[in-house]
Amino acid sequence: MLKMMSQRRRCNRFKGKGGVMMKNIVIIGGGYAGINLLEGLKKEFQGQIGKSVRVLLIDKNSYHFKKVLLVRAAIRDINLKVPFSEYCQDGIEFIRGEALTLNKRKQQLIIKVENEKTINVSYDYLVLAFGSIIRSIPEEIGGITLKDGHSALKIKEDLVAGMKSFQALGKSEQDQRLFKIAVVGGGIAGIETAAEIAVWSKEKLEEVGVQSSSVEVLLFDTKDRLLPDAPAKVSEKLINQLNKHGVTVKHKTRVSYWKDGQLFTSDGQNYAVETCIFNPGVEANPVIQKLDLPLTEQHKIIVNHSYQVKNEPHIYSIGDCALIVDHKNNQPDGMTCKEAIPQATRLSKILKAAINGVPLVILHESYPVKFFCISLGPNSGFMWTQKWGLDFTVTGKLGARIRNYTWDLASLHK
Repeated sequence: MLKMMSQRRRCNRFKGKGGVMMKNIVIIGGGYAGINLLEGLKKEFQGQIGKSVRVLLIDKNSYHFKKVLLVRAAIRDINLKVPFSEYCQDGIEFIRGEALTLNKRKQQLIIKVENEKTINVSYDYLVLAFGSIIRSIPEEIGGITLKDGHSALKIKEDLVAGMKSFQALGKSEQDQRLFKIAVVGGGIAGIETAAEIAVWSKEKLEEVGVQSSSVEVLLFDTKDRLLPDAPAKVSEKLINQLNKHGVTVKHKTRVSYWKDGQLFTSDGQNYAVETCIFNPGVEANPVIQKLDLPLTEQHKIIVNHSYQVKNEPHIYSIGDCALIVDHKNNQPDGMTCKEAIPQATRLSKILKAAINGVPLVILHESYPVKFFCISLGPNSGFMWTQKWGLDFTVTGKLGARIRNYTWDLASLHK
């Protein structure tokens, strides 16, 4: 059960059993990096949390939001929210609030909580795990950006309305046209969205006796191929799988705008589509720009190879909000949940060593293997990995099971 505290207690240093002063770890952000750090700290500080070590999670919501599953929530009824009570156990505390300012000299945060009240939260070690937000698309471009639960619901409503209009056509009219949807953005989220919608649309048309071949989902991508970090033959294999599901990929095509059922591209083409959905990728959470921290030009927090914020020995950052690079080759991590898990595991050990005064150097290394896993609907997936210079791909139901496993792993669902 969530452990809430009095305001007086929040503002002061903490004593454990026997009057021992506790070391105070504060984590801001309960996304994938934040919850996996909680899990790592539980393992590293077994029996010490609440006694000699205090661990406090702060988040503006009362739940962990499974952002990677938005692509499926746009068309199917699934729960994206996991209460923090499932993660804040074994003495871990939680405050619902938003970070306003950071007093680095006093090692304090000012947090806005309920009823616009503010409180000070002290820390010995602060971890910034603000994560990322989905980029915004200007309103004049039209369409819907899949960015949260509200936009997912709007997409579903538009798809259902478009489907009803298509079903209302006479059979001869249905035979002469396609039920077309556009998805803009060829990253993993865009690929998964296109495949999910294609599968769902076919299911719905078959239920009313319309041929599933009447569905076409157009996936617009500005690059010359999907998965540019994988070999070209892997991209081709993925496209073959997408084609089987009714997805047609438009490479090197930039969408200008969508209006009244017509999508226009920068090369002068236009396409009739019922609904246009944008998946423009993510960017570091802009709230970090308020905290007077060293940032890159892309507004990510600058950290060293041990996740320590530049010139701030008591502040660390992991996840999408930080620029984290491999200490051997200086390659930056991507902004997916699979990178956040090993970052959190290493930082747990780093914090344990720091609190216990043990000299220990742990440096960041990139995810150990090249790996992509993509959902292509509820019953199909596509996984690629490269080891010893060899490419391994898995498709179909096994690919779907692996994808579901990675989703569950990121949200710590056993």
